[in-house]
Amino acid sequence: MKKLYGMIAAISTLVAALVASSACYFFMYQPEEPASLRNE
Repeated sequence: MKKLYGMIAAISTLVAALVASSACYFFMYQPEEPASLRNE
């Protein structure tokens, strides 16, 4: 049973690392700010 929990933990860690690293790519894209939100 310990092997099963170890495998689940390893797979969960891998999935979490992949999801967290892919989220960083979205921060590189900065859309243009709408005129209604600008402080002018």
